[in-house]
Amino acid sequence: MKYYRTSVRIHVILVVALMVTAILASGYWVTRQHINRQMQELSYRQLSMMGDSFRTAIFGMMSAGASDEMLDESYKRIVDREPRIMDLRVLHGAPLDRQFGIHRHELPKTLLEKEGLRSAQPLIDQRQENGRDIIEFVYPLFAEQQCLKCHQASLDESLGALSLRIDQSEFQQSIRKERAALWLLNIGELVLLLLLLLWVLNRLVFTPLFRLGDAADHMAQGDLSSDIAGEGESELGRVIRAFNRMAAKIRELLGDQEKVIREQTLELSHLMETSQHIGSGEPQEEVLAKFSRTLVEVLSVTSCRVLMLNEQDEMEVALEYPIRPLSEQLPVKGTRDNCPDIWSAIQLNDYILLNHEAEISEAERKLLRLDQAEAAICMPFGHKGKVFGVVVLSEFRAREREPIDARKIQVCRALIGQMGAAIEMSRLYAQLVEQLMETVLAMAESVEKKSPWTAGHSRRVTGYAMALAEQVGWHGEQLEELRIAGLLHDLGKIGVPGAILNKQGRLSEEEYAIIQRHPEDGAQILGKIKMLHPYIPMIRHHHEWFNGAGYPDGIGGEEIPIGARIMAVADAFDAMTADRPYRRGLPAEQAIERLEQGAGTQFDPELVAAFKRARITVC
Repeated sequence: MKYYRTSVRIHVILVVALMVTAILASGYWVTRQHINRQMQELSYRQLSMMGDSFRTAIFGMMSAGASDEMLDESYKRIVDREPRIMDLRVLHGAPLDRQFGIHRHELPKTLLEKEGLRSAQPLIDQRQENGRDIIEFVYPLFAEQQCLKCHQASLDESLGALSLRIDQSEFQQSIRKERAALWLLNIGELVLLLLLLLWVLNRLVFTPLFRLGDAADHMAQGDLSSDIAGEGESELGRVIRAFNRMAAKIRELLGDQEKVIREQTLELSHLMETSQHIGSGEPQEEVLAKFSRTLVEVLSVTSCRVLMLNEQDEMEVALEYPIRPLSEQLPVKGTRDNCPDIWSAIQLNDYILLNHEAEISEAERKLLRLDQAEAAICMPFGHKGKVFGVVVLSEFRAREREPIDARKIQVCRALIGQMGAAIEMSRLYAQLVEQLMETVLAMAESVEKKSPWTAGHSRRVTGYAMALAEQVGWHGEQLEELRIAGLLHDLGKIGVPGAILNKQGRLSEEEYAIIQRHPEDGAQILGKIKMLHPYIPMIRHHHEWFNGAGYPDGIGGEEIPIGARIMAVADAFDAMTADRPYRRGLPAEQAIERLEQGAGTQFDPELVAAFKRARITVC
């Protein structure tokens, strides 16, 4: 159990102890005072009864004619029989003093005796003398009818008083013992009461409070894993129950917040990832595919469909994620007439959110997939006011389970805005590439136009190279790169004088050296254009020999890029089969025989064998 400098437990214990002590002390004091009064009253009554007895005895003896000596003797016997009686005297009042004269031993000695002679009631006084507890009792004696026979007094006049001095030491000692026992009993009761109160307070107050404090400390440290025990119908039990409900609500809110943070982090990462597609140069189809997949994953919808606008302002299904079989794809096209709601969204450049029960046209229901989905959102995408199409996000689950809420719509806006920019950049990039390629190809064609004997050479070499590449299993993007490289492989000849290209005789060593520079010159020209870098290896090394005797770098075997080795076979085949100013072209069969003769030295033998299997004819 924890203790603190200003512990509530200590404060409560002190307050309770002081209160209980004060209550018990007050009770003890009140009880003691009450007992004292009761004892005094009891003593007063007993002494009054004793005084009545003495009065009766004295009046009887005096009526019987007893002398003063006999009375003194009887007083003495009374004192001897009762050890507690220290002194017994009969005091004379004024009538007896007038009748018999004043007797010195019968005069009052104490203030109480003087007052007793004048009092109509018995008087009592308690005091200590020499360490003993003394009670002094004065009982007045009034004249009665029988007293008037002997004494000169009037009726009810005080004849004197009976004075008793009694030692109460033993009685008071027993009372003190009783008081000590009572005090010890009170202390025991006080201790037991305090222990009981502390146990009750600890069980009902302190333990729940410390549990609440520990739970609050754990909550401050982020630990909300467990509830506090001790719920009940008491006030603190209700507080603990409310605290547990609050902790559960906080856990729920934190769980929701963590979920939101995870979702927002995922959304942010996807936004950053998709932003990289802008200006990446990826084809439009790849951009649409990546954005469709991202929209489905980030927004947790069932599917994404992209409808693109064609030149006739018709909406066609460009793609769908997840991809479905073509047999399930819909051939329907959306137009202004059959899709008024979608066209309204396009014109307003705003989204529409529809559910399965929406009253829309049949074409719109199929395009939005609301024939199967529970809900769908349709949002146009484009760039700078130009709409490219619409994105349809369909949700097949119950709307209550995965609603398309404001957050999803906001994220969808951000992603689709990037999608439109990425498509615009993709189109611009494609146009730029196309214009650049047209420019470069025009340069390559201008090289061929420098000599009538080389006209069509690049296109023929490209055709032979692609046929050979297909024979060895190339396809797709590899063939496209080979096609462009084939068209540009002699671009470096732009710097070769036409006189050398059109020379009918054998070239001199200087002229041949100029010709040998064209692969390196072509690579340098293309090296200034970043997007053409993938084609440089094939262009630079298409005159390398398999045995390393070629140019410009003298590499051989597998060091020569495979595309350059394919280009070397195709280039040699066209050179042998095409007419030159100094000779006629060879038949295809004879050219292939010469390729086989150069296999292993100038050409890759496997590619020569594949070229022969392709049964290529002269273009």
